[in-house]
Amino acid sequence: MSVSLMLSIVAVTFAGAFTQATAGFGAPIIMLAFFPHWFPYSTSVTICHLIALASTLYLVIRYRKSVAWKTLLPVLALSLTIGTIATLFSLQVQSAVMTRALGFFLVAVALFFFLMPPDKKIKATVRNGIIAGSTAGICNGLFGISAPPTALYFMGALSEKETYMGTMQAFFLFSNLQSIIVRTAKGSLSGVPFLPILLGWISILLGTFLGQKLYRRLPLPVIKKIIYIFVALSGVWNIISST
Repeated sequence: MSVSLMLSIVAVTFAGAFTQATAGFGAPIIMLAFFPHWFPYSTSVTICHLIALASTLYLVIRYRKSVAWKTLLPVLALSLTIGTIATLFSLQVQSAVMTRALGFFLVAVALFFFLMPPDKKIKATVRNGIIAGSTAGICNGLFGISAPPTALYFMGALSEKETYMGTMQAFFLFSNLQSIIVRTAKGSLSGVPFLPILLGWISILLGTFLGQKLYRRLPLPVIKKIIYIFVALSGVWNIISST
C-alpha cells in the first residue's frame, strides 16, 4: 500500500468523522465517495462500515443515556430485515455497475440535503416510520448509506439534540454491524490488509473527538453546504470513472 493511499484514507476518514460528529451523520457518505476508487465496491462498503464502527461506538457510549429505544427499535428492525435482502442482492451485481449507481445516489443525497430547508421535519407517524425504515434498509444494503431517511425521520420524532444524536448513532451502529456480518460472510474482506482499517480507526476517532469539541464554534450551515456540493461532485466523478 502506497504512502499516498494511506494519507488519502486518513484524510477522507477524518473528514467523514468530523462531519458525523457535528451533524450526526456523514461519515459513510464522505468515505464512499472515494473508497470505490481504491477497493472493489463491496470491499469498500465493508471497510467503510468497519472504520465507522469506531466513531458510532464512541458516540453511542457518550450518548447512551439519551438513546430513544422505543422510537429506534421499530425503524431499526425493519431496516435490518430489508437491508439484509438488499445487501445480498447488491453482491450479485458487478462492481462497476454498483459504483456507477453509487455515484447517482451520492448526487441525489447531496441535492436532498442541500435543498432541504433547515427546519424541515416530518411527523413521527407509523406510516412515516415504515417508510424511513424500509428506505434506510434499501439504501444501506445497496450503497452502505442509511442517513437520508433516518435523519429526516428522527429529526421530526426527537426534539432533544442529545436524544437525536444518541438514537442516530445507535441506528448506525447496528446497521453497520449487519452490513459487515453479511458482506464478510460473502468474502468481501478476503485478502484485505488490516492497515487501512487501523489507519481509519485512528483517523476517525480523532475526527470525532475534534468535531465534538469544535462544532459549537463553526458555521455549520455553510460547512454542510460545502460538503454537499463536494459529495455531489464526487458522485459525478464516480459516474464518469466507472463508465
